[in-house]
Amino acid sequence: MTNTNAPRFPEAEYVDQGLPEYNENPLIAALPRIMCPADVAKTLAKRPQFQPEELALPCHIRTHAINRLTRDFFVPQTNHIVVEQKFSKLIRSSYLNRNPQTAAFKRKLNSIRDLVQNEDLTAYINDDLHSPASSMTIAGISGAGKSTTTNLILNTYPRVIYHPQHHLLQVPWLKVDCPHDGSLSDFCLSFFIALGRRLNVDYRAKYASGRPTIGKMMADVADLCLIHAIGLIVIDEFQHMNLAKSGGEKKMINFLVTLVNVVEVSVVLIGTPKALRLFASEFRQARRASGDGSVVWDRLSCDESWEDFLSELWPYQWLNNEAKRDEGLTRKLYELSQGVPDIVVKLFCLAQARAILLAEEPEEEVLSVELLEQVFEDEFSIVKPMLEALSSGDRRKIEECNDLIFPKFESDIINAVNRLVAKPLQQPKRIELGEPDETHIANSAMKTIVSMGIAEDIAQPLIADALTRKPKLQLIELIQHVTTTLMKSEKTAVSHTKPKPVYTTRKSWAQLSAKDMRKIYSEKSGSMYEAIRECQIIYPVQNLLEG
Repeated sequence: MTNTNAPRFPEAEYVDQGLPEYNENPLIAALPRIMCPADVAKTLAKRPQFQPEELALPCHIRTHAINRLTRDFFVPQTNHIVVEQKFSKLIRSSYLNRNPQTAAFKRKLNSIRDLVQNEDLTAYINDDLHSPASSMTIAGISGAGKSTTTNLILNTYPRVIYHPQHHLLQVPWLKVDCPHDGSLSDFCLSFFIALGRRLNVDYRAKYASGRPTIGKMMADVADLCLIHAIGLIVIDEFQHMNLAKSGGEKKMINFLVTLVNVVEVSVVLIGTPKALRLFASEFRQARRASGDGSVVWDRLSCDESWEDFLSELWPYQWLNNEAKRDEGLTRKLYELSQGVPDIVVKLFCLAQARAILLAEEPEEEVLSVELLEQVFEDEFSIVKPMLEALSSGDRRKIEECNDLIFPKFESDIINAVNRLVAKPLQQPKRIELGEPDETHIANSAMKTIVSMGIAEDIAQPLIADALTRKPKLQLIELIQHVTTTLMKSEKTAVSHTKPKPVYTTRKSWAQLSAKDMRKIYSEKSGSMYEAIRECQIIYPVQNLLEG
C-alpha cells in the first residue's frame, strides 16, 4: 500500500474521538472530531458577501453581485444535521475491522484480495461476516438540496490522509456521479476516474483499458477500496443507472452489498424516489444493506422552517428600494416555488435582476408579487408541471416528474442582465391551433424551446406537427418530442458530413503537430492539465468573466 507520491498529501494528525475503539484505530483517529448538532449547523451555514456600499454600484455590476446567492447561501435545517450524523457514523463504522496496526487486518486484507484476484466477490455475500459497515439511501425530488448538502458534509472531512508509519494513503470518502443512462461498467469507470483525480493517478488507463470484463472491473474497484482505505462511497444521481444494461437490479445490489459486507465500505445512494424504489425489496432483504435506513428529502414545509429560510434570505437584496416582506410576498414565494430551495433562491435572484433592469428610477427597484409572477412565468415554465404536481399532493404526478432536469439559471443568465436601459422582453410568436387547450400547450412549449436557444422558425413547425399527430400530448412530452426530433436531425446532418477518421499509431504521436493532444500527452512530464496549460491551449475563461 505504499505510494511514492504519498508525501505530497497531508500527514495524519490523530485526535481524541471520544471512544476507545475509535482512538485505537489510526484510520478513525485521523478523522476530525465528531461534531455536535450545534457545530454541524455552524459549519454547514453559508452566507454570501454583502456590503451596503454595493447598492451604489452601477446596475450591471450589481447584477453580478446577486449571483453570489446561487453559490454561497445555505441554511442548515434539521434534516441536514441528521444526514451529517449518519455520514459520521457510516465513515467511522466502516473502519472498525480495518485497523492497520493489527495482524488480523493484514490477514483479512490478503483473504479479500484473493477473492478480488479470482473475481469472486459474491462468494461470501450470504455468510455471517459481521461487517460493521452499513449503507443508506437519500431520496428526494430534484432541486431539494440533496447533492448540495452531501457535498458540504463530505468536505468537512479530509480528502486524502497520509499515514507515514503505515505507508498508507487513506481516502475517507469518494463521491461518484452516475453517468447518464450508465451501466455497472460505466459506474466502475467513473469510480476509477474519481479516485484517480483524487490521488493524481491515471487509474482509468490502468484498469479500464483493453476492454476488461465487468467482473474484472468490479474486482478492481473492491481492491482499490482496500488499498486506499476508502471509508464511504457516495453514489449520486442513482436514477441514471440503467439496470437493464447492468444486468438487472439484482446484480447491482449484489455488488453494493459485497462492498458493504465483504470489503466493509459504507455506501450511500442518492436519487429520486422513483428510481430508488426499484431497490426497495432487494435492498431491505440484503443484510446490513439498509442498516442506517433512508432519508426522504422533502421540500420545505410552509411552517417555521420556511419562515426561518426566508428570514435568512430576504436581507440579501442589491436593490435601492428594499421591499418589506409581508404575508403576500411570503405566500406567493411558496406558491411559486412549493418550498424547493433551489427554485426559491434562483427566483429571488432573477427577480432582483429583472427589477434592476426595468427600473427607470432607483425607487422602482423593488420586489413585488407581480414581478415574482412575471419572472416565474418567463423563466421557470419548464419546471411548472413538477411544481403543480407538488402543489396537488398527487404522489403519482410527483413521481412522473421526478426525473425532470432543472434548467441552469446561474451566471450565464443572471450576468446577461447587464444593460443600463430597460428594454421590453421579446415574446415568441404565437401558434394558433384549432382547440384552445392545444393552442395553450403549443405556446407554452414555444416559449420554453425558444428560451433554450432554438430559433422560432425551426420550433414552430415541429410543435404544430407533433400536436397534429398526437393532440393529447402534455407539455413535457411535447418539449421532449421536439428536442428529440432536433437531436436526430442534427445527428443525421453530422453523419453525412463527417470526414473519414485518420488513425495514427501511438509510436507516431511524437511526429504530430505541436497542438495535437496526442503529441502533448506523449511528451508531458507532469499532469495533462499542466501540459496543455503550458501549450496555451486552455481558453482564458478568467478574461471572459472580467469582461
